[in-house]
Amino acid sequence: MEEKISTISIVVYNREIAYQKVSDILHDYGKKILLRVGYPMKEKGIAIIFLVVEMTTDELGALSGKLGQVESVKVKTNTLKI
Repeated sequence: MEEKISTISIVVYNREIAYQKVSDILHDYGKKILLRVGYPMKEKGIAIIFLVVEMTTDELGALSGKLGQVESVKVKTNTLKI
């Protein structure tokens, strides 16, 4: 299957519950992540993470599915048409 470039936006609504779980999942996919930008908003108790990845659609679905199963996490993906 062909690898494509995609973006993933992750919002962690409860950093205390979910942040370590999200970091562990992202670590497992580290070789496929081209860019990772995180913006923790400690005063509001949330964090926003933006990723650029290069992976197959199956891998993208697996990653977004794992992230979406974590309590208080919302995920959106977008595959670039190049």
